[in-house]
Amino acid sequence: MLDDNIPQPWRARSTLVLTLSMVAVGLGNLQRFPYLMGEHGGGAFFVSYLVALCVLSVPVLIAEVVIGSLGRGSSGLALHWAASVGNRDSRWRHLGIAQALLGLVFSAVAILTAVWCVHSARVLYSGQMASASAIDVAAEFLAFVDDRPAQFSQTLMLLVAAGSVSALGIRFGMGFLAWVCLPAVAITLLGVLDFTIIYTDLRPVQDFLFSYQSDQWQMSAFWQALGAAGITLGAGLGLGMALGAQSPPGLPWGRSVLAVAVIDTSFLIVTAVIVSALLFESNVAPVEGLAGLFIGLPYAFANLPLGEVYGALFFATTALVAWGAAAVLLEPTVLLLANEWQLGRVSGAVLGATLVVLIIAVMLFGGNLPLLRVGTWSMQWLLPCSVFVTAWFVGWLMPRPVLRGELYREPGWLFRVWWFVLRWLAPPASLVWLLQAVF
Repeated sequence: MLDDNIPQPWRARSTLVLTLSMVAVGLGNLQRFPYLMGEHGGGAFFVSYLVALCVLSVPVLIAEVVIGSLGRGSSGLALHWAASVGNRDSRWRHLGIAQALLGLVFSAVAILTAVWCVHSARVLYSGQMASASAIDVAAEFLAFVDDRPAQFSQTLMLLVAAGSVSALGIRFGMGFLAWVCLPAVAITLLGVLDFTIIYTDLRPVQDFLFSYQSDQWQMSAFWQALGAAGITLGAGLGLGMALGAQSPPGLPWGRSVLAVAVIDTSFLIVTAVIVSALLFESNVAPVEGLAGLFIGLPYAFANLPLGEVYGALFFATTALVAWGAAAVLLEPTVLLLANEWQLGRVSGAVLGATLVVLIIAVMLFGGNLPLLRVGTWSMQWLLPCSVFVTAWFVGWLMPRPVLRGELYREPGWLFRVWWFVLRWLAPPASLVWLLQAVF
C-alpha cells in the first residue's frame, strides 16, 4: 500500500511519460546538439548519441523510477527503504537528499534560461530588432545579461508561478504541465518548422545534420555524445524517484522511460532542423553555447519575413518548456520536505522555490565566475557522480529478484538487457563522462 504521507497517484501512465518528457525537453541540448551533430559527422554522431542514451540515461532513469516505486516515499526515504530491502547501510538515503539539492541547481539554470528566452521573445515581437545586424543583436542581449536586477526580478515572478504549480500537487500541477504545456509546445514548434520550410533552404541542413560522414567521426565525438545524452533525460536528479513514488503501481517502467527518450529525441531533431536552417539562411555558422541561441538565432529571425512573429513564438515556447522543467525539478525537494519534515506540500513548495531564489542570487550577484562555475560544476562534475552512484547502488547492491518484482510488466529479455547495461555499461560510461571534465 502507499505511504499515508504520499498523495494518491494519477491514474494514467501517460502523465508520467509526459511529465518526464517536459523535463527532458527543458534540459535538452538545444544550445549544443545542432552544432555537435553537424561537426561530428551528422548521422554518425546521431547514432552515437542514441547509443549513449541507451547506455547511460535510459537505464539509470529506469533505476530511479524503480526505486521510487519500491520505496513509495521521497527520494531519501525511497533509498532508505531500498537499502533496507538489500541489507545495506541506511546512509544511502543521503544520496536522495543530495540529488534533490542538485535538482534545485538545475531548476535555477532552467529558470534563468526561461528569463533569457522571454526577453528574446519580447524584443523580437516588439520589432526593434527588425533588419538588425548581428552586432546590434549581440549588444542588446549582453546589455540585458549585465542587468542583473532585471533578471532577478523576472526570475522571482517565474519562480512564484513554478512554486504555485508545484503546490497544486502531483495530479493537478504536474498534470497541467503534462497535458497543457507540452502539447502547446509541440504544436507551436511544428508551426515554426513550417515557417522554416517555407522561408529557408533545407539543402545545407540536410548536408550538415543528416549526411552520414563517418570520416568526420572520431572517438571524441562519442565522448561528446555521452555528455549530451547524460544531461538530457534528467537522470541523477532524484526526479525519477519522486515521480515513481507517486505513480500508479505496476506500470511498465522500462517502456515508459523509453517513450520519454523517443519524445525527447523527436523534439531535439525538430529544433535542430529549425535552428540550423535559420542560421544557414542568414549566413551564420552554427556554434554551441549561448551565442548561437541568443545572438545568432534572433539575428536570423529578425532578417526574415514574418521572422519577428515566429521568432517570438519560438522563444516563448522555449521559455515555457524551460519554466515547466524548472517547476517539475522542484518536486524531489518538495516531496522530501513534505514527507520527511512534515511541512506540507504548500510549505515545501514555498521553501523549495526560496532555495532556488538563493541559488540564482549567488549565480547573478556573485560576479561572473559563480554564474559559470555553478553550471559547470553541476553538469560536468556533480551530475556524472550522481549518475554513477545511482547505477552502482541499483545495479550492484540491490537484489535482482526485488528489481524484477518492480519490473514484472516488462518482458524477460528487456529486464535482462537493462540489468546488464546498468551493471556493466552505465557505471564506466558515467566515469568517462566525469573524466571529460578532467582532461
